[in-house]
Amino acid sequence: MSGFYPPSSAHFDPLIKPAMIPLLQFLRDSGSPLMVNLYPYEVYVSHSNRIPLEYALFKADGEFGDSGLMYDNLFDASIDAFVHAMEREGFQGIRVVVAETGWPTACGEAAGVDNALTYNDNVVRRAVNGVGTPKRPKEEMEVYMFDLFDENERGGDEYQKHFGIFSSAGVKLYDLRFNSN
Repeated sequence: MSGFYPPSSAHFDPLIKPAMIPLLQFLRDSGSPLMVNLYPYEVYVSHSNRIPLEYALFKADGEFGDSGLMYDNLFDASIDAFVHAMEREGFQGIRVVVAETGWPTACGEAAGVDNALTYNDNVVRRAVNGVGTPKRPKEEMEVYMFDLFDENERGGDEYQKHFGIFSSAGVKLYDLRFNSN
């Protein structure tokens, strides 16, 4: 997807559109969701000159408006960007499931245990409490957290090895609660 800010301007990259349209037709016809990997951390790092860290961590003091909807976090804006992109192609009502999301605990700009706990705790609270997005406020969010353990053998940038709630040695890095209490 490209052109994701503001969410209402989102559209699918023309290079992937020939593959996306048949996929979206299949998802609509079968009643299946679009499953996305959503990493506000990576969006923040790529655009930290325009996106405040607090907005990425669900701690923004204010909101920004887009087509009559108010956004106070990057997670919601990103999901709604997918919704807008699908609707722009004529596909209304396809559910969005977040297949992966998380925040690294080390080795990157704004990576750390405190920020990982803040981000992941806010994602869990929203999912447990059935909070939707501004565009789909009554639609409960299905979200899968990444990752249970750090992955020391993983390739790529160093921060990508550090999304676990536990270290690769099995030591708990932070206390993430998965209930509504």
